[in-house]
Amino acid sequence: MSTQMSKDVSCPKCSAAVRTKMWPGICTQDSPELRMRVLDETFFDWKCPECGYEACFLYPCLYHDRERKFMVYLAPNDRAGEFQPVDVSEKFPQLAGVKKRVVSTPAELKEKILIFEAGLNDYAVELVKAALASVIEEKAGCKTVQGYFCCADEEANRITFTFFLEGENSPVLRRTSMDAYRKSLEIAGSLRTPEGNCFVPVDSVTALNLFADYRNSKKKA
Repeated sequence: MSTQMSKDVSCPKCSAAVRTKMWPGICTQDSPELRMRVLDETFFDWKCPECGYEACFLYPCLYHDRERKFMVYLAPNDRAGEFQPVDVSEKFPQLAGVKKRVVSTPAELKEKILIFEAGLNDYAVELVKAALASVIEEKAGCKTVQGYFCCADEEANRITFTFFLEGENSPVLRRTSMDAYRKSLEIAGSLRTPEGNCFVPVDSVTALNLFADYRNSKKKA
């Protein structure tokens, strides 16, 4: 079930103590309205009622989708690539078949939700994203700062991402075929990926490591 708490938050501008509702646990089946706030990127919006100051108020939050069997933990003070896997098998053996991920930003939380709701494998999605980012950087001559999964359409045979480029204010959309995703799924399936009962980060660093492992496995074959 979703869990709620309240605490006083001091406004950075006027120092007023604002009683603020927080949701450290979200169960989408119990609170579909919270899911929508995460997806429309308003969940962590905060506004001071005294002076009107607006900010993004981040705090640790566990998102759980019981039906689709996935959990995503937002740890805003941790860099996902440096997160130490947390084994929850002893206390929560019922979560053995649940995908468990850790992210560090609301955008990454939203992306994981979209990936798993689309029924996709996030390791394969990260591989496709990394490959597209490489192509974009080669053509544009600048680095991709961030990239996010948007949607997938099997009927139209395409998967779509949004990329933010260094020095550019507006994001760019890039599409490729679902064939690229299926090939990436084969690559991910041929390699050992951390799952089990641990919350793990699956991101761009993960994709680069998977590509390296795949190349090494081909050399040894």
